[in-house]
Amino acid sequence: MVKKRSTPKQVTKDDEPTPNRNTTSKFAPTVLFLVFSYLHYYHIYTLFENDRFFSHLSEMEREMTFRTDAGFYYSFYKTIVRADSFYEGVRALVNDTGTEYPTSINALQRFNVYPEVCIGGLYRVITSAADWAGVPVKSCYRINRGYGMEPVRSCDGIGDEAIFYITSVFVVGGLTTGFLYLLGRHLSGNFLGGIVAVSCYFFNHSECTRIMWTPPLRENFSFPFLILQLLLLSTHMKNEKSTISFGLIVSTVAFILPWQFSQFVLLTQSISLYGAFILGFINEKVVKSIINSVFMGFCIGIILQFLNTMLISSLYVSSFIAFHVVIAIRSRYSSINRLFKLFLDVTVFISVLIMFKVASAKALNLTDDAHIFNILKAKFSDFRDFHTLLYVCAREFDFLPLNTVLKLVLTLLVPTAGLVTLLALYRYGKAWAQDQIPAERAEQNDSSYVVFHMFQLKCFVVMAAMLMRLKLFMTPYLCLVSSLVMHPAIVRQTAQRRYIITFVLLGCMTIQGSQNLLKQRGMIGEYNNPQQEELFDWVKDKTPSSAVFCGSMPVMANLRLSTGRNIVNHPHYEDSGLRQRTKLVYQLYSRKEGSKIYKDLKDLQVEYAVLDKYWCMENRPKDGCAIPEIWDIEDPQNKGKPTFCSQLAKYNKLFELVFSNSHYRVVRLS
Repeated sequence: MVKKRSTPKQVTKDDEPTPNRNTTSKFAPTVLFLVFSYLHYYHIYTLFENDRFFSHLSEMEREMTFRTDAGFYYSFYKTIVRADSFYEGVRALVNDTGTEYPTSINALQRFNVYPEVCIGGLYRVITSAADWAGVPVKSCYRINRGYGMEPVRSCDGIGDEAIFYITSVFVVGGLTTGFLYLLGRHLSGNFLGGIVAVSCYFFNHSECTRIMWTPPLRENFSFPFLILQLLLLSTHMKNEKSTISFGLIVSTVAFILPWQFSQFVLLTQSISLYGAFILGFINEKVVKSIINSVFMGFCIGIILQFLNTMLISSLYVSSFIAFHVVIAIRSRYSSINRLFKLFLDVTVFISVLIMFKVASAKALNLTDDAHIFNILKAKFSDFRDFHTLLYVCAREFDFLPLNTVLKLVLTLLVPTAGLVTLLALYRYGKAWAQDQIPAERAEQNDSSYVVFHMFQLKCFVVMAAMLMRLKLFMTPYLCLVSSLVMHPAIVRQTAQRRYIITFVLLGCMTIQGSQNLLKQRGMIGEYNNPQQEELFDWVKDKTPSSAVFCGSMPVMANLRLSTGRNIVNHPHYEDSGLRQRTKLVYQLYSRKEGSKIYKDLKDLQVEYAVLDKYWCMENRPKDGCAIPEIWDIEDPQNKGKPTFCSQLAKYNKLFELVFSNSHYRVVRLS
């Protein structure tokens, strides 16, 4: 039998390869990543400039705009930049005797200042290269300030150390929306999902970040790398390539190095992974690979921070141990009822976590993080002490206010994220109830990382509800989860209908979102603080460079930055020893006898004390939060007596008044 020769397939124009189309689809995410990153960089830089007129401020005024801990961190950048060499600058940080005089401390171990080291090193390289090439990178001019104040010299361009610093911060901050787009695109499986996430972020920008008002804050350096780490973690659930594991390690290091509270975020991440694992949405092989990669990055961070004991004894390390304990023993009770097995999984995890945390804290004799648990205790009881009140009296440590929730409702962020979350819970809850979860197979599907992100969102919502400051995690995550409107397994409609729903949703969000953006960009201000400038000018002119100062934490940070004088206390309140120092200094606003205050300050080798007249007042907008009122709780036996700061003349033999203006007084200890 002769077989008939088959007719060759006719290649039509539509069947031909389309390299241009493939190339476009390959590079489109990269292009959008760069576009969204630049838009955010431009937006936050403009807001910052509009608020302070930063480009026209003098060097000291620019430094004074970095208040409290922002100025404290910037001072380490200034140390790197002004040192004779980069090596000498790093050495000055590792052997710092001026920040907690006379104690020598390692700033790289204590204060998460690697961003300042990197930016300072980069500044030195760029300015040196520009000088060698003869390229001008800075222009200076005189500014008439008005208000009867002397003209000042102001410089612009990346050759100016302050301009270079904030530009670097905003470049890193700009990456947030770029990475958010990539993660939203990955989570939803569609480019439009990424656009939804970024749009929500811009529409709710004031509830997502503080970078435009306080650039040097630690979270501004960490958060973009958290989004990158979550992107790599989600990708790892479907693809176990070694390059992704390496990227997960590196991004974890980049996330934890700049911020002391990153350990608590990693704790919530560990809990979220554990939740998805014990429910069966992630198999054991994948989850072990993920937690080991993250933990390896964490260990590298510990080493780079000179074996920081607060990280070694952190709850995150305890959760890692507990995770592996459960993995090792859960096969022994695998045949029991699913609900009872779930109960055992949770009980074992919590028990091991608590036991290891307590044991490690006792072994290292660590009390640095005790204030965190006291803050939580104060939230839900009548517990009060001096250190806790300094925290809970601050607005950012309140419970999440209802007006914040209302703002997120008006932009449709909460309704969208809430509806998507309910649909996801129904879809995956039903799959779990019917035992139709694919995680026990070698391969993973989209259910693994969607369920993980649902757990992570719940953790961030709980954190933000307890501490308003942590809404900076919750709100961007609500934006991310909103991208699931384009997920076919969550919104079970045809692709065309999902596009229509999403475009209509974006249009509705734009109504309030555009108003929020216009309001933000309409804020125009100008920085001016002549009282503090007068204080710092006096300090530089009238006190020796070796003088030792104490005072309120915000003022000490800026005094150290702008005058270079030694200080005994500062705003980085996470160290137990520093908390005790600050308590002794704040006796200046107590009702104690001046002789005792004098003795305690002399023991700290203080020579000058700066008193803020406003802090001496016994009434504040929030009842019980004036410093004298806090002392009434801590020191009830002296309640009713006049405050020390209100009767300085009585102790003029011990405390000589050497400077005074409408806001500050400086006394010299005899």
